[in-house]
Amino acid sequence: MKKIDVVKYRFFAFAFSILIIALGPIFYFVHGGFNKGIDFGSGYSLNVGIVPVGMYVTGSEGTSLSYDDGMLLVRFGTDEAEIDLDGISISDLEAFLNENGVGTEVVDYDLLPANIKCGLNFPMRLGAEGKALNFATESVDVTIQDVRDALSSLDGVNVQTVGARSDGVFQIRFPLFEGMSDDEALSLVLSTLDDAFGKDTLVMFQSDYVGPRFSSELITSSIKAIAIAIVLILVYISFRFRPSYAISSVLALVHDVLSMLSLILVLDFEVSSTTIAAILTIIGYSLNNTIVIFDRVREEMGKDYSRPVDDVIGVAVAKSLTRTMITSLTTLFAIVPLAIFSTGGIKLFAINLTWGLLIGTYSSNMIAPALLHYFHKIFPINVEKKKVERDYSLVDD
Repeated sequence: MKKIDVVKYRFFAFAFSILIIALGPIFYFVHGGFNKGIDFGSGYSLNVGIVPVGMYVTGSEGTSLSYDDGMLLVRFGTDEAEIDLDGISISDLEAFLNENGVGTEVVDYDLLPANIKCGLNFPMRLGAEGKALNFATESVDVTIQDVRDALSSLDGVNVQTVGARSDGVFQIRFPLFEGMSDDEALSLVLSTLDDAFGKDTLVMFQSDYVGPRFSSELITSSIKAIAIAIVLILVYISFRFRPSYAISSVLALVHDVLSMLSLILVLDFEVSSTTIAAILTIIGYSLNNTIVIFDRVREEMGKDYSRPVDDVIGVAVAKSLTRTMITSLTTLFAIVPLAIFSTGGIKLFAINLTWGLLIGTYSSNMIAPALLHYFHKIFPINVEKKKVERDYSLVDD
């Protein structure tokens, strides 16, 4: 009968796993700990655009501009006027604003009002000081590397592209800098970008602040979620199979989690809530593979309890291998493109998941069966469960 003698090569598998896991503590000290995102540490997450100024506007007190679904609204007192920006030129917009008491100073007549970028500065209250209206262009000269270079003097800043490059929108995540309040840290980042790309070219689309209390609670909740998942798995498999299966499965899952953390530390990936999602996903995926193999071990053992356990394990792995490889490959076909072509948190999630799938498949076929070889000696799996027989002679006719 065909078999894969995984127990024979267990020492090579253990050595490989120890090497991978040992890299984690080494790089932990090299990098000075995990690269914690603002999910796990106080800081800001900003979505900003580096967008050229099309015109400056001024107005009397009580006048404001609003933007709603392609329409620009001018409000002054109880009155208002609106114009559809689609298909008009910046000269048309200038004339409309002048007619409604808004002063204008056009910077670039080639820009199109349909591409206006309002962000969080709308509704815009006007005054004597000119305020900028920004318009996106077909080609944006600012790259993600330009933004990273501009902020390179600030520690812990992470920059990712949001959407297409032509949108010129970036996600900037940064912690509170030492000795600064949250407002001071935000002002420093914004002023640094203004100095690098020009005054008024920055458009804020989103601004989220994560405080220390929330981040602390998130760390605690994440650890609890992983611990509870592992404990429930241990209880379930002990009930469904035997303790030797349960302990081997849980230790293999711990191996997978530590291997994923090693990758994160070696590559200095940011640790965020998506990292926890990837770990929990891999726990479920790896466990599924391991349970399929262990169920086949139990099935093969039930045919003849006198067979050597190591042979049974080898046969079970061989019979499950095709199914395991097909499942892993089809899943990788969906995830690898995300790891290559996506950006930001999705890219990191996909990379973590790809590594987790590979290491989970490896542990299910090599580590878990090898551990079962050892724990079988404590909690034997080649002992048939006793059947409870009823004495029907005690039952009256």
